[in-house]
Amino acid sequence: MESSASLILANARVLTLDPLNPRAEAVAIAGERIAAVGSKAQVSNLRGPKTEVINCRGLPLIPGLNDAHTHILATAASLSGLDCRSPGIGSVGELLAAIRDRAAVLTVGQWIRGIGLEPGDLRENRYPTLEELDSAASKHPVRLEHSSGHACLLNSSALIASGIDAETSDPPDGVIERDQNGLPTGLLLEMGGYLRERLGRTRSPGEIEASVSFLSETLLSYGITSIQDAGPNNGTDQWGTFQSLTSAKVFKPRVTMMAGVGKLHEMAEAGLTWGSGGDRLRIGHAKIMLTCTTGQLMPARQDLGELAVGARKLGFPIAIHAIEQEAVEAAIHAVALADLDSCNVQGASAGPAANPRSRNRIEHCAECPPQLMEKLARTGATVVTQAGFIYWRGDGYLERVHAELLPHLYPFSKMVELQIPVAFGSDSPVIDSNPWPGIYSAITGRTGSGRQFPQAGERLNPSDERSSGLTLAQALSAHTLAGAKAEDMAHRKGMIRTGMLADLALLDMPLEEWGSRDILGVKSRLTIVGGRTVWREEEF
Repeated sequence: MESSASLILANARVLTLDPLNPRAEAVAIAGERIAAVGSKAQVSNLRGPKTEVINCRGLPLIPGLNDAHTHILATAASLSGLDCRSPGIGSVGELLAAIRDRAAVLTVGQWIRGIGLEPGDLRENRYPTLEELDSAASKHPVRLEHSSGHACLLNSSALIASGIDAETSDPPDGVIERDQNGLPTGLLLEMGGYLRERLGRTRSPGEIEASVSFLSETLLSYGITSIQDAGPNNGTDQWGTFQSLTSAKVFKPRVTMMAGVGKLHEMAEAGLTWGSGGDRLRIGHAKIMLTCTTGQLMPARQDLGELAVGARKLGFPIAIHAIEQEAVEAAIHAVALADLDSCNVQGASAGPAANPRSRNRIEHCAECPPQLMEKLARTGATVVTQAGFIYWRGDGYLERVHAELLPHLYPFSKMVELQIPVAFGSDSPVIDSNPWPGIYSAITGRTGSGRQFPQAGERLNPSDERSSGLTLAQALSAHTLAGAKAEDMAHRKGMIRTGMLADLALLDMPLEEWGSRDILGVKSRLTIVGGRTVWREEEF
């Protein structure tokens, strides 16, 4: 550690998230690490002739936020995509008009990409037909992503570009919807990977870099200093892309890239396994997609177990995508099976199995009634879920989800109560990458319109301990320390403690002024990654 600090953050309300030292008023940084945390007098001892001192004006200083489940490249692409979400688009006619407007300003043959399509939000309560899409953009391939990310709608030009026609067989884990004559309707289920393999990139490198740079600045403005990319098809190509983007500082937050379970051998051949890389970019868990979108569990339970055990033997802990009750139950079983096999392998000293202390994960864990919650708690797995879904989608859940299931939908408060490790991610671009609406909903239990969601009580005062919502400290921890634990990096980040990486965010509103709705507008005035200021509000 250097004898004097390179930077001192003074006169702050420091929320360290460190149980041994929860509050402080100043932080000293030497190089990339935190050199001291404590009172003004304690920290000022490290001030030297070249030390920069920033007066934090009594504002809250927190560990940098960690989005533990997101999709960087898809989110960046969505920023320039056609927004199909309600209330901006309220009918099929309005959607088609928006597509026509976009086609009018694009060169012939350029793709039109739409995001957030939810047919239930349209007046007609249906997707547009293939004929309607073709009439709106006959000279452009059109691809509209469902709001869930698990389905998309193509027009005829896009079907041709993808090589999909009446003779194309359904892939093993996807469905091509067809009409009564066996012709594709344009609706594809669970076929993102299939399209990626056939289409490759549909945007230029310059377009990708510009959108990723914009996303980077946006995340930093929220106080996000780390993200975990959960792409199910991540392999050596994506690793190379992230290497280029991070080394050139196009993307400035730290990145942990999950590896698609189908790409593990490819990664191994390139000398990459769990934990490869460094503090700026590293390899994370093996991602397994477990879905019921096609009407049956994919992959089947036995295949899932084999994938999970195989990933552990190749040195990877696992992260299983599971939404529906059936999928969550199968994921719980697979996690337990993988852990048991990992312990056996370790005991026999055979193979490069992942360290048994690294927790497996279940991503989303959306439908989790009490009988599954008890089984989940026994596995010790981390749940990486999305409090932001309550804010952005909670009103739709209240209208469409059966009343008996609602209290068990994204039940993160109950999980925390049962001491199940819970970390928060956005799953962007499925919802907005802004973490603060999710933190608001985690504390208050309220949707974007202010309606109460069944699983959490109202907490108008973040310091009020009487409701069943999370406390402010718990909600922040789910986006900081818990996120670091989920990727087995809590020894390096997630808290403000001497020796940890200096990843910090200075928030723009004094804590005593926070009412519940105020949380929605919180932003960072100063964001620091590795001791360097990477984002700063202009007037600060």
